[in-house]
Amino acid sequence: MHLDVDPVKFLSERRFTVLFSGGKDSLAALLWICDNIPHRDWNVVYVEVTGNTHPACNEYVHKVISMLGLEERFVHAKREDLDFFEGVKKWGIPLIGQMRWCLYQFKIKVWDKHSHLTQVTGIKRSDSNRRSKAHLIEYMRLGKSVVVNPILTWKTGDVLDYIREHGIPINPCYEMYRHSGNCMFCPYHSKRKIALTLQDPYWREKIIGALRCVKAPRSESMRRILRLWLKHDGQMPLTAFMQEK
Repeated sequence: MHLDVDPVKFLSERRFTVLFSGGKDSLAALLWICDNIPHRDWNVVYVEVTGNTHPACNEYVHKVISMLGLEERFVHAKREDLDFFEGVKKWGIPLIGQMRWCLYQFKIKVWDKHSHLTQVTGIKRSDSNRRSKAHLIEYMRLGKSVVVNPILTWKTGDVLDYIREHGIPINPCYEMYRHSGNCMFCPYHSKRKIALTLQDPYWREKIIGALRCVKAPRSESMRRILRLWLKHDGQMPLTAFMQEK
């Protein structure tokens, strides 16, 4: 379900939460809110994925919040009772449309404690085929929330230009890994992002150690992602090697 309503008018009439991950797109969405919404009855929630978020991402988010003067409306949240890589060992690789437990266990269950019914994200239609069908304002059944996507029609160049105009630095993890570092392991990282992430000994040990403990992957998609990460590490198990042959 979606609404064909001007997002500025919609957000100007209600309380809401900006979901900030430390990535470029969510930063652009946060800056857009600062530029376009006249009231200040909103907060910013940053969710650290326990065990899977780079400390540099945490530091960057706090720096941006300070630069924007949003400290009093900022919440840094995370699960204290579960580590992401323990989840990988227990439930396997999280996949969209199958068992995307990471979104529910480490995002929705965490931000629900601090978020308003209406939430603002930085997704873009150009991100993926799945997101190409998204709307400016829509109801999300999984999180039971109304989601507003103000930069939905933007391109990556638009995002970078907008951030540059505001004089905000980009998350340093992009330089190191080509991603924000909010999720160091992600099933949907590109080959380049996987290679750069696994060049870091600390993260290679954590990620590969967990992946090699995944038992009986439930689907071909999960097996394909598992092979891809292990192949980049150069330690593909014999069983997976034989399947590729």
